[in-house]
Amino acid sequence: MSDVEERSSSSSSVSSQQPANEDTIRVPRRVDHTYHDYANYRVDLLRPSDPDYTAFHGGNRKSANNFPAKLHSILSNSEYGHIIRWMPHGRAWKIFNKDLMVSEVIPKYWGQTKYESFSRQLSGWGFKRLHQAGPDFRAYYHECFLRGLPF
Repeated sequence: MSDVEERSSSSSSVSSQQPANEDTIRVPRRVDHTYHDYANYRVDLLRPSDPDYTAFHGGNRKSANNFPAKLHSILSNSEYGHIIRWMPHGRAWKIFNKDLMVSEVIPKYWGQTKYESFSRQLSGWGFKRLHQAGPDFRAYYHECFLRGLPF
């Protein structure tokens, strides 16, 4: 299927083979934000044979120095609350001052100075950004990255 589904106002469906005309409405494909709420999940009871074990422990990437562990440490530090902080519900976090994030936080914790590199790390670790209007607009989340639960 193409990146865009086509639907006609005159008929219920238009074949992707047909040329588009002025009656065709283009509907963009959406990102799947299926969310499993792990806020009340007992991580300490997970065994390596449980399906959710790797979701919490990241396979072999569990370390105090990995990217999410450092990010969790920064978010838990009130010193950076004016730059980056948890959303009130603790399931997402948001950068409030990108310039200070790039000049103060990123170089101190990751030894780099480019926001794009930080953003690529977020994507690589499975973080998603919320694009819908509302209080969490432009916040990032990962279903296993929660306030009070180290990643």
